[in-house]
Amino acid sequence: MTPRANREAAGVVEMRVGLPEPPPPALDPYLDAAVRCFVRYGVHRTSVQDVAAEMKVNRTTVYRQVGNVDAMLRLVNARAVHRIVEEAFRRADPASVSAHTVVQLLADLIEMVRSDPVVGKVLGDELDLVGTLVADLPAMIERVVAAVTPGLEAAMRSGRLARGDARSLAEWMTRIGGSCILAPPPGDLRAFLAEVLVPVLTPAGLGSVPAN
Repeated sequence: MTPRANREAAGVVEMRVGLPEPPPPALDPYLDAAVRCFVRYGVHRTSVQDVAAEMKVNRTTVYRQVGNVDAMLRLVNARAVHRIVEEAFRRADPASVSAHTVVQLLADLIEMVRSDPVVGKVLGDELDLVGTLVADLPAMIERVVAAVTPGLEAAMRSGRLARGDARSLAEWMTRIGGSCILAPPPGDLRAFLAEVLVPVLTPAGLGSVPAN
């Protein structure tokens, strides 16, 4: 059974509601062009004509495929969120989960979001657009929580993580991750996250085992 089939069998997919569906791959050239324009000109200063010129097609073609600039930004955002959720699914493997890998997963996802070129542009130059980027935040949180909770639960049952409420842990991780995306802590991100997470997640009797 494939990882996706496993998730569907566990009822995870049914929880993935509320967020726009990932744009079809056929739209990738339009969205990639939009991303280049957003980074080059800024979201506020990008026009449909800019994206059309980037693709060397006419404005009507772009508008028919991906709509206006607001619609493009929403599609770009949806595509990025789905890629992050899929990465969370991929990495939340119960067989390899430990206190330190939880820290690594959370840090990696934070860095993945912050390295997104549109997110970087907005956080650097267009902070008034943060609200647009996080318009789907509740649904995004639900999807990430749904992605990682089964793996955390399995790791708790197997003794790899301390027993607790896996869903609450996933919620905490996701919300702290959002905070670190908008306002990264000073110093090393992994050390910051590990300071709280490793003692809480390490099963009794194992101690705080250093990361490999």
